[in-house]
Amino acid sequence: MAMTPVTITWLGHGTFLYRSPEGQRILVDPWLSGNPKFPEEWRTRLEQGLDAILVTHGHFDHVTDLADIAQKTGAKVAGIFDLAPWLIKQGIPEDQFTGFNKGGTVDLGGVRATMVPAQHSSSATVDGLPVYLGDPVGYILRFENGLCVYHTGDTCVFGDMRIYGELYSPDAAVLPIGDHFTMGPQQAAYAARLIGAPRVIPGHFGTFPILRGTPDELRSELGSASIEVVALEPGESAEISR
Repeated sequence: MAMTPVTITWLGHGTFLYRSPEGQRILVDPWLSGNPKFPEEWRTRLEQGLDAILVTHGHFDHVTDLADIAQKTGAKVAGIFDLAPWLIKQGIPEDQFTGFNKGGTVDLGGVRATMVPAQHSSSATVDGLPVYLGDPVGYILRFENGLCVYHTGDTCVFGDMRIYGELYSPDAAVLPIGDHFTMGPQQAAYAARLIGAPRVIPGHFGTFPILRGTPDELRSELGSASIEVVALEPGESAEISR
């Protein structure tokens, strides 16, 4: 019997929407307003219903629309514990946010999200100065039917990615490839080999000219490795199964 797939939709930059086999809708890092790659027709769809929102870190290009969408949908929001005071000041009800930390797991309506490290930074600019918003993170998403996706968040390559590959055997990994603020195609290819997932979905590229890495460059860097690059256009979806 075929396994019901997980649907992953890229909404431009670092914003992704997951639909679980049992219909749970989980949005990661909502940046809609001011995102030149966000497909505007998706705004109403998102506002009509979400079950959960995950946050990888506090940079504007990952949280700009977080409070607005959370208020409109009532979706539970989860992220690193240190984000709580700032998110509550942005208008997210305290009882709507679940703060946890690296190594911990929360249940998002049958989908388990385990927080893992990322190598990046996390801050908001207040009065012209950066304000620390907790460590950046990624997530291991384990779905109701056993499918697993490693959503790395904004990061460079680092050796612990091999651990998460060995520990969770993800069916896919979502990797940034744009370069400059995250890893580019060369590092992303190395990360893909460390993780060992059979397919990778690129993100965080093409939003601005400075994010110059491309899926074709990632394929070239992977060479003969048996790893499929599932390149999406903003608004496109991929179904992940075994």
